Amino acid sequence: MRLGPKHITAQVISYLFHPGILPTVGVVYILFVVPQVIDFSIVFRVTSIVFLGTYVGPLLGTLLLRWTGIISSIHLVKREERIYPYLTAAASMLATANFLARSGVPLEVTYSVFASAIVVFASTIALPFFKSSAHMAGIAGFIALYVRLFDFYNQGSLLVVITLASCAGAVGWARVYLKRHTLFEVFSGSIIGFCALYLLVSK
Repeated sequence: MRLGPKHITAQVISYLFHPGILPTVGVVYILFVVPQVIDFSIVFRVTSIVFLGTYVGPLLGTLLLRWTGIISSIHLVKREERIYPYLTAAASMLATANFLARSGVPLEVTYSVFASAIVVFASTIALPFFKSSAHMAGIAGFIALYVRLFDFYNQGSLLVVITLASCAGAVGWARVYLKRHTLFEVFSGSIIGFCALYLLVSK
């Protein structure tokens, strides 16, 4: 079966804005924006911890669930198969946030990782009714993080916000085009992701 350019574009967008890597991207941005003097070794260490806790940990949990036959695919297409991977991911993120809270990192880092766990947990609660888009939760959460840091430290620009919003629109289109989500699921993921990050990072 030959895939058309729209399908390929939608797949590329989905991979580029994979929700698993956005928490790490967000933390890197935080570390370069906060006014504290932070050297590269600290940035590397904190980023590595976040990447392990928010991407590698959940990925290994999902692979283990697939290996044991609890889920049929690591892509989690079926709504009911997202429950255990989501709970595993939330637990890994909470453990990571707790570790960071004891490590003396900027509070924004800890709150952003904790917010990611809240997003996953909220999405799990919603699963009996619908599967909110994790991709949209990720990009909307990053937008919320950018906006809050813009408010706090006056670092950023309206043009970047508009660009990020355009990226979110592209992600939403891709998920609907690939028939992974409905418009409602795309919208609900956006609300969950944006509100969690906006409210928690505001602290």
